[in-house]
Amino acid sequence: MKKIILAPDSFKGSLSSSDACDAMAAAIEKCGDFNVLRFPIADGGEGTLDVLISALGGEYKKIEVSDPLGRPICASFGICGKVAIIESARACGLPLLDENEKDPLLTTTYGVGQLVSAALDENIEEIYLTLGGSSTNDCGTGFLSALGGKFYGDGLSPFLCGGDLDKITSIDMSGLDERLKKVRITAVCDVENPLFGKNGAAYVFAPQKGADEKCVKKLDDGLRSFAKVVENCLDKDISSVKGAGAAGGLGAALSLLGAKMQKGCEMILSLVDFDSALCDCDLVLTGEGSFDSQSFMGKAVGSIYGHANEKKIPVAVFAGKVENFTETDGLSAICITPEGQNLDDAMKNAYQNLFDAVYNFIKKE
Repeated sequence: MKKIILAPDSFKGSLSSSDACDAMAAAIEKCGDFNVLRFPIADGGEGTLDVLISALGGEYKKIEVSDPLGRPICASFGICGKVAIIESARACGLPLLDENEKDPLLTTTYGVGQLVSAALDENIEEIYLTLGGSSTNDCGTGFLSALGGKFYGDGLSPFLCGGDLDKITSIDMSGLDERLKKVRITAVCDVENPLFGKNGAAYVFAPQKGADEKCVKKLDDGLRSFAKVVENCLDKDISSVKGAGAAGGLGAALSLLGAKMQKGCEMILSLVDFDSALCDCDLVLTGEGSFDSQSFMGKAVGSIYGHANEKKIPVAVFAGKVENFTETDGLSAICITPEGQNLDDAMKNAYQNLFDAVYNFIKKE
Protein backbone atom coordinates (compact mmCIF):
# COMPACT_ATOMS: atom_id res chain seq x y z
CA MET A 1 0.00 0.00 0.00
CA LYS A 2 1.36 3.41 -0.98
CA LYS A 3 2.39 5.54 2.01
CA ILE A 4 1.67 9.26 1.82
CA ILE A 5 2.62 11.85 4.46
CA LEU A 6 0.58 15.03 4.77
CA ALA A 7 2.57 17.93 6.24
CA PRO A 8 1.01 21.26 5.27
CA ASP A 9 1.56 24.64 6.89
CA SER A 10 -1.50 26.86 7.35
CA PHE A 11 -2.99 28.67 4.35
CA LYS A 12 -3.00 32.01 6.12
CA GLY A 13 -6.42 33.56 6.53
CA SER A 14 -8.27 30.57 5.08
CA LEU A 15 -7.12 27.16 6.37
CA SER A 16 -5.29 26.02 9.49
CA SER A 17 -2.67 23.33 8.94
CA SER A 18 -5.07 20.83 10.51
CA ASP A 19 -7.87 21.90 8.14
CA ALA A 20 -5.47 21.54 5.21
CA CYS A 21 -4.66 18.00 6.38
CA ASP A 22 -8.41 17.24 6.46
CA ALA A 23 -8.88 18.42 2.88
CA MET A 24 -5.86 16.47 1.63
CA ALA A 25 -6.86 13.29 3.47
CA ALA A 26 -10.44 13.45 2.18
CA ALA A 27 -9.23 13.84 -1.41
CA ILE A 28 -6.81 10.92 -1.12
CA GLU A 29 -9.48 8.70 0.45
CA LYS A 30 -11.70 9.34 -2.55
CA CYS A 31 -8.87 8.21 -4.85
CA GLY A 32 -8.38 4.77 -3.31
CA ASP A 33 -6.67 2.87 -0.52
CA PHE A 34 -3.53 4.57 0.82
CA ASN A 35 -1.61 4.60 4.09
CA VAL A 36 -1.91 8.27 5.09
CA LEU A 37 -0.01 9.89 7.97
CA ARG A 38 -0.93 13.41 9.11
CA PHE A 39 1.60 15.97 10.40
CA PRO A 40 0.10 19.48 10.63
CA ILE A 41 3.09 21.84 10.56
CA ALA A 42 3.89 25.44 11.48
CA ASP A 43 7.04 27.55 11.43
CA GLY A 44 6.61 29.87 14.39
CA GLY A 45 3.83 31.96 12.90
CA GLU A 46 0.06 31.62 12.87
CA GLY A 47 -1.15 28.25 14.14
CA THR A 48 2.05 27.18 15.88
CA LEU A 49 0.31 27.00 19.28
CA ASP A 50 -2.28 24.57 17.94
CA VAL A 51 0.35 22.42 16.21
CA LEU A 52 2.54 22.20 19.31
CA ILE A 53 -0.41 21.42 21.59
CA SER A 54 -1.29 18.59 19.20
CA ALA A 55 2.30 17.33 18.98
CA LEU A 56 3.08 17.47 22.69
CA GLY A 57 -0.36 16.87 24.17
CA GLY A 58 -1.62 19.52 26.57
CA GLU A 59 -4.35 21.97 27.38
CA TYR A 60 -5.30 25.54 26.55
CA LYS A 61 -5.45 28.28 29.16
CA LYS A 62 -7.31 31.55 28.58
CA ILE A 63 -6.67 34.89 30.25
CA GLU A 64 -7.41 38.54 29.63
CA VAL A 65 -4.46 40.49 28.21
CA SER A 66 -3.84 43.71 26.32
CA ASP A 67 -4.11 43.65 22.54
CA PRO A 68 -1.61 45.55 20.32
CA LEU A 69 -3.36 48.85 21.14
CA GLY A 70 -3.72 48.18 24.87
CA ARG A 71 -7.37 47.07 24.76
CA PRO A 72 -8.49 44.04 26.79
CA ILE A 73 -8.91 40.77 24.88
CA CYS A 74 -9.07 37.07 25.74
CA ALA A 75 -5.98 35.15 24.63
CA SER A 76 -4.93 31.52 24.91
CA PHE A 77 -1.64 29.84 25.71
CA GLY A 78 -0.80 26.18 26.15
CA ILE A 79 0.45 24.03 29.01
CA CYS A 80 2.04 20.67 28.21
CA GLY A 81 3.34 19.26 31.48
CA LYS A 82 6.11 21.59 32.59
CA VAL A 83 6.24 23.36 29.21
CA ALA A 84 4.29 26.51 28.31
CA ILE A 85 3.58 27.36 24.69
CA ILE A 86 2.93 31.00 23.90
CA GLU A 87 2.05 32.29 20.44
CA SER A 88 2.92 35.97 20.58
CA ALA A 89 0.48 36.75 17.77
CA ARG A 90 -2.41 35.85 20.10
CA ALA A 91 -1.65 39.11 21.95
CA CYS A 92 0.14 41.29 19.39
CA GLY A 93 -0.75 39.79 16.01
CA LEU A 94 -1.80 41.67 12.88
CA PRO A 95 -5.15 39.84 12.64
CA LEU A 96 -6.18 41.52 15.92
CA LEU A 97 -6.29 44.89 14.17
CA ASP A 98 -8.57 46.39 11.57
CA GLU A 99 -6.83 47.65 8.45
CA ASN A 100 -7.10 51.30 9.56
CA GLU A 101 -5.60 50.45 12.98
CA LYS A 102 -2.29 49.07 11.69
CA ASP A 103 0.51 51.37 12.81
CA PRO A 104 3.75 49.96 14.32
CA LEU A 105 4.43 53.34 15.92
CA LEU A 106 1.45 52.69 18.20
CA THR A 107 1.39 48.92 18.79
CA THR A 108 2.81 47.14 21.82
CA THR A 109 3.92 43.67 22.93
CA TYR A 110 2.67 44.29 26.48
CA GLY A 111 0.09 41.50 26.18
CA VAL A 112 2.79 38.97 25.30
CA GLY A 113 4.48 39.75 28.61
CA GLN A 114 1.16 39.19 30.36
CA LEU A 115 0.88 35.75 28.72
CA VAL A 116 4.37 34.86 29.95
CA SER A 117 3.50 36.04 33.46
CA ALA A 118 0.37 33.86 33.45
CA ALA A 119 2.41 30.89 32.22
CA LEU A 120 4.86 31.36 35.09
CA ASP A 121 1.89 31.03 37.46
CA GLU A 122 1.52 27.44 36.18
CA ASN A 123 4.84 26.37 37.75
CA ILE A 124 6.42 25.56 34.40
CA GLU A 125 10.11 24.95 33.67
CA GLU A 126 10.29 25.85 29.99
CA ILE A 127 8.61 28.28 27.59
CA TYR A 128 8.30 28.02 23.82
CA LEU A 129 7.45 31.52 22.60
CA THR A 130 6.62 31.92 18.90
CA LEU A 131 7.43 35.19 17.15
CA GLY A 132 5.60 35.16 13.81
CA GLY A 133 2.75 37.40 12.70
CA SER A 134 3.27 40.39 14.99
CA SER A 135 1.90 43.88 14.40
CA THR A 136 4.61 45.48 16.52
CA ASN A 137 7.98 47.20 16.27
CA ASP A 138 8.56 48.11 19.93
CA CYS A 139 11.71 45.99 20.36
CA GLY A 140 9.88 44.03 23.06
CA THR A 141 9.81 46.99 25.43
CA GLY A 142 6.10 46.50 26.13
CA PHE A 143 6.79 42.81 26.75
CA LEU A 144 9.58 43.56 29.21
CA SER A 145 7.51 46.27 30.90
CA ALA A 146 4.73 43.75 31.63
CA LEU A 147 7.32 41.52 33.29
CA GLY A 148 8.73 44.21 35.57
CA GLY A 149 11.27 46.02 33.39
CA LYS A 150 11.46 49.79 33.88
CA PHE A 151 12.03 52.29 31.08
CA TYR A 152 12.65 55.98 31.69
CA GLY A 153 12.16 58.97 29.42
CA ASP A 154 9.65 61.77 28.80
CA GLY A 155 6.03 60.77 28.25
CA LEU A 156 6.39 56.99 28.60
CA SER A 157 3.67 54.62 29.81
CA PRO A 158 3.93 50.86 30.53
CA PHE A 159 2.29 50.21 27.14
CA LEU A 160 5.49 51.06 25.29
CA CYS A 161 5.25 51.09 21.50
CA GLY A 162 7.44 51.60 18.46
CA GLY A 163 7.08 55.37 18.60
CA ASP A 164 8.53 55.43 22.13
CA LEU A 165 11.91 53.85 21.39
CA ASP A 166 13.76 57.10 20.71
CA LYS A 167 12.34 58.60 23.94
CA ILE A 168 13.91 55.96 26.21
CA THR A 169 16.99 57.26 28.00
CA SER A 170 17.61 54.57 30.61
CA ILE A 171 16.57 51.04 31.57
CA ASP A 172 16.34 49.15 34.85
CA MET A 173 15.87 45.37 34.66
CA SER A 174 16.36 44.75 38.39
CA GLY A 175 12.59 44.47 38.89
CA LEU A 176 12.06 41.69 36.34
CA ASP A 177 9.96 38.76 37.55
CA GLU A 178 12.37 36.54 39.52
CA ARG A 179 10.70 33.41 38.17
CA LEU A 180 12.19 34.13 34.74
CA LYS A 181 15.57 33.04 36.09
CA LYS A 182 14.23 29.55 36.74
CA VAL A 183 12.80 28.78 33.29
CA ARG A 184 14.34 28.03 29.92
CA ILE A 185 12.95 30.15 27.09
CA THR A 186 13.08 29.14 23.44
CA ALA A 187 12.16 31.79 20.87
CA VAL A 188 10.52 29.99 17.98
CA CYS A 189 10.80 31.85 14.67
CA ASP A 190 11.60 31.43 10.99
CA VAL A 191 13.72 34.55 10.42
CA GLU A 192 17.27 35.58 11.32
CA ASN A 193 17.05 39.29 10.55
CA PRO A 194 19.17 41.72 12.56
CA LEU A 195 17.58 44.41 14.71
CA PHE A 196 18.06 47.40 12.41
CA GLY A 197 19.39 48.38 8.99
CA LYS A 198 18.14 47.49 5.51
CA ASN A 199 17.62 43.85 6.55
CA GLY A 200 16.31 44.74 10.00
CA ALA A 201 12.92 44.71 11.69
CA ALA A 202 11.66 48.05 10.41
CA TYR A 203 12.75 47.99 6.77
CA VAL A 204 11.81 44.35 6.10
CA PHE A 205 8.67 43.83 8.17
CA ALA A 206 7.16 47.19 9.18
CA PRO A 207 5.61 48.00 5.76
CA GLN A 208 3.30 45.00 6.04
CA LYS A 209 2.33 46.25 9.51
CA GLY A 210 1.11 49.59 8.19
CA ALA A 211 4.31 51.68 8.03
CA ASP A 212 5.02 54.10 5.19
CA GLU A 213 8.53 55.13 4.17
CA LYS A 214 8.75 57.93 6.75
CA CYS A 215 7.47 55.65 9.50
CA VAL A 216 10.00 52.94 8.60
CA LYS A 217 12.84 55.43 8.94
CA LYS A 218 11.58 56.60 12.36
CA LEU A 219 11.23 53.02 13.57
CA ASP A 220 14.70 52.07 12.41
CA ASP A 221 16.18 55.15 14.09
CA GLY A 222 14.29 54.19 17.26
CA LEU A 223 15.70 50.66 17.21
CA ARG A 224 19.23 52.04 16.81
CA SER A 225 18.67 54.49 19.66
CA PHE A 226 17.25 51.81 21.95
CA ALA A 227 20.14 49.44 21.19
CA LYS A 228 22.58 52.13 22.36
CA VAL A 229 20.63 52.61 25.59
CA VAL A 230 20.70 48.87 26.21
CA GLU A 231 24.45 48.81 25.66
CA ASN A 232 25.01 51.78 27.99
CA CYS A 233 22.69 50.56 30.76
CA LEU A 234 22.98 46.78 30.55
CA ASP A 235 26.33 46.33 28.79
CA LYS A 236 24.74 44.07 26.18
CA ASP A 237 24.90 44.34 22.40
CA ILE A 238 21.48 43.36 21.01
CA SER A 239 22.37 44.69 17.55
CA SER A 240 24.53 41.65 16.79
CA VAL A 241 22.04 38.99 17.90
CA LYS A 242 20.87 36.74 15.05
CA GLY A 243 17.09 36.98 14.85
CA ALA A 244 16.95 40.14 16.99
CA GLY A 245 14.67 41.72 14.39
CA ALA A 246 12.00 39.00 14.67
CA ALA A 247 8.54 40.28 15.70
CA GLY A 248 9.62 43.91 15.51
CA GLY A 249 12.59 43.40 17.82
CA LEU A 250 10.90 41.07 20.31
CA GLY A 251 13.73 38.68 19.45
CA ALA A 252 16.18 41.22 20.89
CA ALA A 253 14.19 41.53 24.13
CA LEU A 254 14.13 37.76 24.52
CA SER A 255 17.90 37.64 24.10
CA LEU A 256 18.13 39.85 27.20
CA LEU A 257 16.33 37.06 29.08
CA GLY A 258 18.82 34.46 27.84
CA ALA A 259 16.42 32.87 25.34
CA LYS A 260 17.78 30.66 22.60
CA MET A 261 16.52 30.95 19.03
CA GLN A 262 15.17 27.91 17.20
CA LYS A 263 13.55 27.54 13.80
CA GLY A 264 9.92 26.68 14.35
CA CYS A 265 9.45 24.05 11.67
CA GLU A 266 12.66 22.20 12.51
CA MET A 267 11.66 22.05 16.17
CA ILE A 268 8.22 20.68 15.33
CA LEU A 269 9.62 18.13 12.86
CA SER A 270 11.94 16.92 15.60
CA LEU A 271 9.18 16.75 18.22
CA VAL A 272 6.95 14.58 16.00
CA ASP A 273 9.90 12.43 14.82
CA PHE A 274 9.18 13.30 11.20
CA ASP A 275 12.36 11.69 9.87
CA SER A 276 11.33 8.29 11.26
CA ALA A 277 7.91 8.64 9.63
CA LEU A 278 9.63 9.20 6.27
CA CYS A 279 10.92 5.62 6.28
CA ASP A 280 9.19 3.65 3.49
CA CYS A 281 7.26 6.78 2.48
CA ASP A 282 6.36 7.12 -1.20
CA LEU A 283 5.18 10.73 -1.33
CA VAL A 284 4.97 13.85 0.84
CA LEU A 285 2.26 16.46 0.33
CA THR A 286 2.76 19.88 1.85
CA GLY A 287 1.36 23.33 1.25
CA GLU A 288 0.97 26.97 2.21
CA GLY A 289 -0.93 30.05 1.13
CA SER A 290 1.73 31.42 -1.21
CA PHE A 291 4.70 29.47 -2.54
CA ASP A 292 7.74 31.25 -3.97
CA SER A 293 11.52 31.45 -3.66
CA GLN A 294 11.25 32.64 -0.03
CA SER A 295 9.59 29.35 0.91
CA PHE A 296 13.07 27.83 1.02
CA MET A 297 14.38 30.49 3.42
CA GLY A 298 13.63 28.84 6.78
CA LYS A 299 9.91 28.29 6.18
CA ALA A 300 7.99 25.09 6.75
CA VAL A 301 7.62 23.98 3.14
CA GLY A 302 11.33 24.38 2.47
CA SER A 303 12.26 22.41 5.60
CA ILE A 304 9.87 19.59 4.73
CA TYR A 305 11.27 19.38 1.20
CA GLY A 306 14.82 19.28 2.60
CA HIS A 307 14.07 16.36 4.92
CA ALA A 308 12.21 14.39 2.25
CA ASN A 309 14.74 15.10 -0.49
CA GLU A 310 17.53 13.67 1.65
CA LYS A 311 15.70 10.35 1.45
CA LYS A 312 14.87 10.79 -2.26
CA ILE A 313 11.13 11.04 -1.52
CA PRO A 314 9.16 13.22 -3.95
CA VAL A 315 7.32 16.24 -2.55
CA ALA A 316 4.27 18.03 -3.92
CA VAL A 317 3.52 21.57 -2.71
CA PHE A 318 -0.05 22.88 -2.97
CA ALA A 319 -0.53 26.63 -2.66
CA GLY A 320 -3.12 29.28 -3.28
CA LYS A 321 -0.52 31.14 -5.33
CA VAL A 322 2.69 29.86 -6.95
CA GLU A 323 5.26 32.41 -8.09
CA ASN A 324 8.88 32.35 -9.26
CA PHE A 325 9.05 28.57 -9.03
CA THR A 326 12.00 26.95 -10.74
CA GLU A 327 11.76 23.24 -11.49
CA THR A 328 13.55 21.47 -8.65
CA ASP A 329 14.54 17.83 -8.39
CA GLY A 330 11.85 15.82 -6.62
CA LEU A 331 9.53 18.81 -6.14
CA SER A 332 6.20 19.65 -7.78
CA ALA A 333 4.33 22.91 -7.19
CA ILE A 334 0.58 23.01 -7.80
CA CYS A 335 -1.57 26.14 -7.66
CA ILE A 336 -4.93 25.20 -6.15
CA THR A 337 -6.78 28.36 -7.24
CA PRO A 338 -8.86 27.85 -10.38
CA GLU A 339 -8.00 30.17 -13.25
CA GLY A 340 -10.00 33.39 -13.05
CA GLN A 341 -11.05 33.00 -9.39
CA ASN A 342 -10.53 36.23 -7.43
CA LEU A 343 -8.72 36.39 -4.10
CA ASP A 344 -11.83 36.69 -1.93
CA ASP A 345 -13.44 33.65 -3.54
CA ALA A 346 -10.15 31.73 -3.40
CA MET A 347 -9.94 32.36 0.35
CA LYS A 348 -13.57 31.34 0.91
CA ASN A 349 -13.19 28.19 -1.19
CA ALA A 350 -9.71 27.19 -0.04
CA TYR A 351 -10.84 23.83 1.40
CA GLN A 352 -12.64 22.79 -1.80
CA ASN A 353 -9.82 24.13 -4.00
CA LEU A 354 -7.24 22.15 -2.05
CA PHE A 355 -9.43 19.03 -2.11
CA ASP A 356 -9.84 19.26 -5.89
CA ALA A 357 -6.15 19.91 -6.56
CA VAL A 358 -4.99 16.99 -4.40
CA TYR A 359 -7.62 14.66 -5.88
CA ASN A 360 -6.54 15.50 -9.44
CA PHE A 361 -2.86 15.13 -8.55
CA ILE A 362 -3.25 11.73 -6.85
CA LYS A 363 -5.43 10.36 -9.66
CA LYS A 364 -2.59 11.09 -12.10
CA GLU A 365 0.06 9.45 -9.91
